[in-house]
Amino acid sequence: MTARRVHVLGGGPAGLFVARLLALRCPGWHVHVYERNPPEETFGFAIGLTGGLLRALEEADPDMHRSITDAAYRFSSSGFRLPQGEARLGRFHSGAIARTHLLRLLLKGAREAGVRVEIGRSCTVTEVLGDADLVIAADGVSSATRNHFRQEFGAQVTPGRGRLIWCGAEGPLDGGIFMPVTTPDGLFVAHGYPYGEGLSSFVIDASASTLARAGLGGRQWAGEGESDEAALEYLSRAFSELLGGGSFIGNRSRWGWFNTVRCTRWHHGKTVLLGDAAATAHPSLGSGTKIAMESAIALVDAVTTLTDEPVSGALERFEAARRPEVERLQERATRSQLWWESFEVRRHLAPARMAVSYLSRSGAVSLDDLAVSDPQLVMLALVDFADVAPSEVPGSGITDWVLDRPLAAQRHRQSGTAEPTASIEVTSGDAWGLAADEVLAQAREFLRQGVHAIRLTGVDSRSGLLDRLAIGERIKTELSAVVEVTASPEHLRHAADGIVAGRADLVRTGDGS
Repeated sequence: MTARRVHVLGGGPAGLFVARLLALRCPGWHVHVYERNPPEETFGFAIGLTGGLLRALEEADPDMHRSITDAAYRFSSSGFRLPQGEARLGRFHSGAIARTHLLRLLLKGAREAGVRVEIGRSCTVTEVLGDADLVIAADGVSSATRNHFRQEFGAQVTPGRGRLIWCGAEGPLDGGIFMPVTTPDGLFVAHGYPYGEGLSSFVIDASASTLARAGLGGRQWAGEGESDEAALEYLSRAFSELLGGGSFIGNRSRWGWFNTVRCTRWHHGKTVLLGDAAATAHPSLGSGTKIAMESAIALVDAVTTLTDEPVSGALERFEAARRPEVERLQERATRSQLWWESFEVRRHLAPARMAVSYLSRSGAVSLDDLAVSDPQLVMLALVDFADVAPSEVPGSGITDWVLDRPLAAQRHRQSGTAEPTASIEVTSGDAWGLAADEVLAQAREFLRQGVHAIRLTGVDSRSGLLDRLAIGERIKTELSAVVEVTASPEHLRHAADGIVAGRADLVRTGDGS
């Protein structure tokens, strides 16, 4: 195989791991990584490790898998802590590792494999293109490479509506936790998990209006390394019960919004985007590092089959193989982001139904799945939903049982139908976007005219049904209307999940049943 010169811009998890794998598989290649900051100066606190990522690591690089799993802090459950009670979720995660520790392991592993790593030097794509057979731009969510070739990559960066801050705490958690707190200024929601003995990592969400009322919006910073100490003090008081009287710790911790990065192409010429430079996933899905490191594996699989063909052919293969999975995870992450940004509208749910709403928010987990993995959670959710005794909840066939419940068991009318019904087509799953505002306005007018139920129609697909359920939740919440969604038979499990989660009341299949 012809020797290649590879320049990697960025020494985060994606950059260091792709460089190590390239050097291991092609010892004759010259692999060079450029990174501005040493590992100990990275932002943030910890990285969650999913079972899928660990399996991929074990297959691609057993030694690195062993190093990471030996250093990881294991926990396997999570839960909601709400004012109305708690709900535990089993089989939630495979553990976590300090971000600094992961970077040190990957840096050590890259150098041991023969990679030349320059710490303290940032480098642009134009500086290295002339000397490279391949340039891998793993330079993060604000990628200078992507911005330089914005038109060629078809880059789109979409900011979220909510605001978040990443912080840490010295205090024990027995697993992951989701906890809302209402202050006089508004709602804050903490997502936390442990990553070491007495060490926890948190992302805290709030709306822009809540931050403005709290005097925490629009702040300016003189230095890159500063944390928002006023915000950390405010949040420490708000979450004092959770922290046991302790305080949140900052590491460049500031309020910001999450940017979703999508690109119509990941490569241009001999330059390829990797990790957050190519595609980001909202942190509530816990898959950002998974996407980055699994994409690194796929890229190496593609380019190490090169003989004397142009590198562009390998990059085409990489993108064709990897893009469908990344886009699938990005869709799930977007639905998760929208769910958290609208958390306040469902805060009234009983804890078990809140957990079901959370787990089913992106269509990845169904009630039938949970009946096997977490039957106690399903039983509690269905008891609250149907107002029945625990003994009446079946151990299997949950979808059929939910769909066979009479509408009166939920909250409307004495029969299983609600007429007259007005139909509205749904074209977007963003329940708080402009398209949803128009749907809501139509529904409000129909109800004013005496319609009793709103039927949401649209594309006959899993994704289309999830869109209708998302809009349905907003209609039910704001207008107190009966909501019916259309669904094909193969997607009925998602419809049943939506009914229990409070996103719809009725389901209509193609045959009108």
